[in-house]
Formats: sequence, C-alpha cells, structure tokens
Amino acid sequence: MNSSFAETDNDFIFRRRDRKTSYRGTSMMGSALRNTKNLLLFIFLVAIFCLLWVPKDNLRRMANENRKNNSTMSFRLPVSAEDWCAVPKLPPFDYSQCKDKVSINKLPLYGGLTNSLKIMLLGAVLSFEEDRCFVVDESTSALPKRESPEDSFNTSFYNRYFSPVGLPSHTLASTNLTVQTRGWEETWGNWSHNRRIKSQLNTIDSLGLKSIDGHSLKRYVMKRLWRPLPWLRKSACAKLENQLGRHAQRRGRTSEDEFIAFSVRRGDKASENFTFASLDQYIIAAEKAAVTHFHGGRNETDIYSNPKKMPTIFVATDDCTVMGDFRSRRPHWNFVSECDDNTNHQSNNGFRINDMKRWDSEATDAHFRKFMVELIAMASAKYFIGVLYTNVTWWVLFMRSQDPSTFKIL
Repeated sequence: MNSSFAETDNDFIFRRRDRKTSYRGTSMMGSALRNTKNLLLFIFLVAIFCLLWVPKDNLRRMANENRKNNSTMSFRLPVSAEDWCAVPKLPPFDYSQCKDKVSINKLPLYGGLTNSLKIMLLGAVLSFEEDRCFVVDESTSALPKRESPEDSFNTSFYNRYFSPVGLPSHTLASTNLTVQTRGWEETWGNWSHNRRIKSQLNTIDSLGLKSIDGHSLKRYVMKRLWRPLPWLRKSACAKLENQLGRHAQRRGRTSEDEFIAFSVRRGDKASENFTFASLDQYIIAAEKAAVTHFHGGRNETDIYSNPKKMPTIFVATDDCTVMGDFRSRRPHWNFVSECDDNTNHQSNNGFRINDMKRWDSEATDAHFRKFMVELIAMASAKYFIGVLYTNVTWWVLFMRSQDPSTFKIL
C-alpha cells in the first residue's frame, strides 16, 4: 500500500473501484456537500429568526450579563459603573517622588466637597507639572469645622472617606522646604493654563504624558488621585444596585438597565443669585434623550403617550421636595432617588454648607454616603442632565467615560 494513503484507507479503496462506482461515490460526496451547505443555511436562518424574535430588552440584558462575566465588578449594575464600582485599574500616585527639592506646594480646600475636589485636582496637576511635592491643607476648610468639640474630626476629614492625597499634613510643620500656597485663584482662576480647558494641550513629564488635552488630563489624574475608601465605594454601589432594582421590578426592569440621571441643586445656591432650572426643563430634556439615546419612541409625543418606553430616572438632589413634584408631573415614570430612603440625612430645603458645623459624625457620614451613591449614579447613567451652577456637574463630567453627547447642561 502506498504510504501516502496510510491514514486515509477509505479514500484509497474508493479510488480503486471501477469508474461507475467512482461516479456514484462522487455523486454521494456532492450530495453530502449540498446537505452541509443546507445545514449551514438553516443555522443562519434560525439565528436571524432568534435575533428578530428575542425582545431587545432581553438581548441587552444578555449582552450586559456577558460583559459582566468578564468584569471585575461584583455589582449588578450597568457596565458603565465599573469605573467606580470595581477595584481601580490604574495604580495610585507615589507622592514622595518629586525632583524639586527646594519648594513644596500647599493645596487648601475651599467650599463644599466637589468644589474642594476640583481645586485639589487642579492643584495636583500643577504640582505634577512642576515635579513638586504637595500637601492637602484642611486648616481653613469648612468641611471639618464643628460647633461642638465632641463632633470635631480627630483626624483628616478627607481621609475619613477617601484615600490620602499628597504627603501627610504634618510635613508642612517639619519641612525645611519653601512652602508655596496654590489657591483657587491660581488654579481655577487661571483660565489660560492652570484650569486645563479641553482645547489646551499639556505635557506632564513627571507622569509621562505628552500633548494631552485638558479634559483627558483631568480625567486621568482623577482616576489615580481620587479614591473612595473600599467601605464607601462598596456600600454606595450596593445601595445603587438595590435602589435601581427595587424600584424597577414592577416595570420588569433590573438594576442593570441603562438609565437617565438628573442633578438638581438648590440650597445655598440661591444666595449666589443663580436662577434654578425648572423641573419641566428636566422632563423635556429627558423625553428628548429617550428618543435620541434610548430608542424609546418616534418623538417626545410618543414618549408621553407611552410612558413604559421611558427609561428609569435617578434623581440626585439636595432638596428632597422635588421628588413629589417630579412624580406629580409624570406619575407613570419610574423615578429613583436616595430621597426615598428614610435612613439618609435628608434636606427639604437644600444643602447649605454653614449647616455642616452643627452636624454630628453620624449625620456627616449619612450625608456623604448618600452623596457617594448619587455621584456614582450620575457617573454611570447612560444620559446625564445637570446644571451649570454646581461643581457637582463639573466633577461628574470627569467621572464619566461616556460619549460627550450624553451630557446635557440645562
């Protein structure tokens, strides 16, 4: 037997048969090939039928589930929540590695939490650009100030909720370096450079960043610098998962469904002479977003007549009275909010920073647990609707990785 046929004995026998048998064998092979093609065509048609038959909501959930199987996030939330509900992927900064051995920067915290975060972020970027070490200074901040001594913070207010940023505060007292204060006037107030606007290209040699636009720079530094402590991150994400899932069950939805987030800021912003956006403006913007980004209907009129096409709306607000107003305007929409949880530190007239000095530690923790849930919800929402007159909007912009078209300012 020819060795070339040793592994295909049946083929060898087939070739040795007479011409008539050979033709019959060829006919059988052609039939088998045709049957294979028909089978493949049948499988293809069945797949097309399944795609058309399976409801789109189910397909989305299946896709979400598949992505979550490859995710490090343990919460049943939209995949967009992974940036803040999973263990951070980017490493933290080593704040001790600085080439400048002459000076050190002091970054004071100003105003409420998100304003303080904004100024701290810009000050940190400036310090990295100078390759200079820095310290975050809370000594003049309103955040830790309390009227009652027993309610005062024994350690850092910031470090109570977030991983430390910069060198320890006691460094300022012991250093021989020249201390330079980098306040908000020099960072946020410097529009031409230190504010890091989107169109500005930046090179930060100490971070290995070349010609990076201002927004991408701030987003990158934020994710390495601002790190909610694990207990806060996990509790906030679990709470968000529960809120979205519990309120959506009656409509056949889950916590993994994509949703819209509102940011409604009231409180002490009235004293700054801002005109608040009306609740109707939020509703109109949400109806448009449902059409353009959620395929909820042909137009806003279609959404109004068929509210089941409207995605869930998470309302982040410092004034819980707006929830009743929203629900009276659209009683068939699914509004979700931390205001629905009676255990939270709630306000019916909005946040006022001067009120904080009368809070005890329990009220402070409750407030910032609520706020963390809201921040992650706004960052994770498929579509965000906010206002220009709050630093919350500014901070959420850089927490988000979604398409800029999903970010609406009223």
